[in-house]
Amino acid sequence: MSGSGVLPPTGIWKLEGDYPSVSPYNPDTAYPEYRGQISEGPNPVYEGVRQLFHLMGYDEINYGTPHWNPLQHLVKPGDRVFIKPNLVSHEYRTSSGRNGDLYSVITHPAVVRAVADYVAIALQGRGEIVIGDNPSIDADFSVLCTRTKLKELETVYRQTFGLQCRVLDLRPMWTDDLKYYGFKSKAVPQSGDPEGSSVLDLGKHSFFHGLNPRLFRGVFTKRLETIRHHLGDLHEYSISNTILNSDVYISIPKLKAHHKVGATLNIKGLVGVNSNKNYLIHWRIGFPLTGGDEFPTPSHKSDYLMVMLRHLMHDLLPESWFLWLRHRFQMTRFESLFKDTKCASFDLARGSWDGNDTCWRMAADLYNVFVRDLSGWQRRRGHKMRFFSVVDGILGGEENGPFYPLEKKANVLLAGEDLLLVDCAAARLMDFDPIQIPYLRHLLSEQGIDLETVPVLSNFSHSAHFFDHHHRYLGFKPPTGWTRLALMGDQS
Repeated sequence: MSGSGVLPPTGIWKLEGDYPSVSPYNPDTAYPEYRGQISEGPNPVYEGVRQLFHLMGYDEINYGTPHWNPLQHLVKPGDRVFIKPNLVSHEYRTSSGRNGDLYSVITHPAVVRAVADYVAIALQGRGEIVIGDNPSIDADFSVLCTRTKLKELETVYRQTFGLQCRVLDLRPMWTDDLKYYGFKSKAVPQSGDPEGSSVLDLGKHSFFHGLNPRLFRGVFTKRLETIRHHLGDLHEYSISNTILNSDVYISIPKLKAHHKVGATLNIKGLVGVNSNKNYLIHWRIGFPLTGGDEFPTPSHKSDYLMVMLRHLMHDLLPESWFLWLRHRFQMTRFESLFKDTKCASFDLARGSWDGNDTCWRMAADLYNVFVRDLSGWQRRRGHKMRFFSVVDGILGGEENGPFYPLEKKANVLLAGEDLLLVDCAAARLMDFDPIQIPYLRHLLSEQGIDLETVPVLSNFSHSAHFFDHHHRYLGFKPPTGWTRLALMGDQS
């Protein structure tokens, strides 16, 4: 938040057109401030980012001249700027039973390119651009880079701006076969963050403080590591040092619904700043009656026994034994005991429902430990990180994101310097009630923010009363079961 107490605005720009198809997504116009190559095909995304910055009033005095430098108040010569798109997966997961566009799942590189160009202008030939993420553990980063062509930007910024640019996969390991999700012994080690990681302790500020740690579940079936970092007053997160050593953090998330938390934007996207994701609590094992939120209350009472036995085997057996048993009892009456993500009462994955009371806490904790600096890491290094966001809503994702949302042609971009306020505006633009998204509700409450006081600028109507429930904007479908999330007002 602004130190003066004045909330920074969020800008929204509606545009016409689609993503450009030719990499490296150069602009189609020789703008006065631009000095690179021009694309022969249309690029409305670049123009949209440019107009969005102009709408925000950035470096207004120089707009339309070769000296226009809209991000100069955020990015200084010599800075390292970390740009984090949503790169959660290399594909649209067809396990959902339908096909979809990859760019309803991840950030399009054309948005990354446009934002990075204005970062490069602000760096004035001195500094570094790092583009990276910690994707889902089963994402194939080489395929992802092939499909997005993000690696081409390393050459663009070196040749055009004389700047170092790196594209990084921050994961220390990945799983090359989704059927082994959760089994650490089947994960493939890789280099991860070249600068390592640091452990930040949120302590009593954590939203997990006071909860029963014996129920915590992270990425892996073996839960001891996750529990060990969330015991008593200790609530630790493993953050990538390449990010912690940066001067500016720019988040470029996808405008997308999420079946565990309602919507995944900047704050849920902070999962990608982590190095070891097993420090992240994803759900609490079991059912509500036993203190868990892995599944809703089952209709088949036998599910209580089945899930209990499954967790006992995970906790007590070596992974190789469990996997052998899973194979041995395949196609038998006991097969369901070894299907980690399911139970008899529901056809849904663990934690993927509106009663998940864990995942929002993890997202809110990451905001408090990394952005609000309640652990003190920024104070210890002697200067504050600067934050900025541009949300890719050209093609959004509605219903059951993050891996297989329905495509939603939205044609919007959002920007702002406060990740929380941008998320609130983005959620409302989707026609979701931000207060029904738990991590937004709790973070707003902690800081005493009234949404009616949050300024929004746009190139369409209702900017003055943007959060009024009577307005209808994009009409995103909420995730299954999130019945209280959607707002239905008058069409804008």
